[in-house]
Amino acid sequence: MIEPKNIDEAMLAFQADPPVLIKDKAAHQSKYADLVQANAVILPKLNALGVVWRTWTGFLDDGKFALKYKLLHVASGTFQDGVWPLKLSDNPQQTGSQATYARRYALTIATGVAAEGDDDDGAAAAGQRYAQRANQRQQRAAAAPAAEGPAVQRTQRPQASRPPLPGESPDGKVDQKQMRHMHALWNELGYGGEENRETRLSLTARVLGLAELNSSSDLTREQADQVIAALIERRDRQRAEAGQ
Repeated sequence: MIEPKNIDEAMLAFQADPPVLIKDKAAHQSKYADLVQANAVILPKLNALGVVWRTWTGFLDDGKFALKYKLLHVASGTFQDGVWPLKLSDNPQQTGSQATYARRYALTIATGVAAEGDDDDGAAAAGQRYAQRANQRQQRAAAAPAAEGPAVQRTQRPQASRPPLPGESPDGKVDQKQMRHMHALWNELGYGGEENRETRLSLTARVLGLAELNSSSDLTREQADQVIAALIERRDRQRAEAGQ
């Protein structure tokens, strides 16, 4: 094999035969391969091409907190780098969870490695549009005069995060696509992982006005749509605050 002369040649060689990141389903409950798996699959191939992967956290020139990362071709000193904004929290565990999530995603994005489960986020993004429209209809229905009677009743029920199939009801149990969408949003907000389960349930109950919630699988499709819409709003607000 011809030794790469710079970072561009190294990444060209890497992407000519890229690894595929597969989740270890026996060991992990998350739908994603974790950072340990990503490092084990990707880093040896980079190192074989003379490339090291570095990540560290710090503050940007504008004072915002971020994960910084770099692909460095050691022999030539050429590199590719970038930053991933993070929300600095008073809870170190939450900040650490965000950083771990960012490290995994930055590694796969910077190298172009496809990770099993990422395609579900594309489906989730499409579902976002349905959830937003459902939330808007719900707000319009709440503001409509009671005298409208039957017309108001028809507009009060939000659509699901995908168009309902024949025989489906918003009062039915939350489905797997909605569950995946919620999990992806929780991860994005820094509340992923089993250690944050109680926090997720508490926040979900607060969104829905429930006294308590034992499991997200107890939600109806309609409730799941409300949670998804609330999480999307929170994520977008967090991105705006981070300057993304």
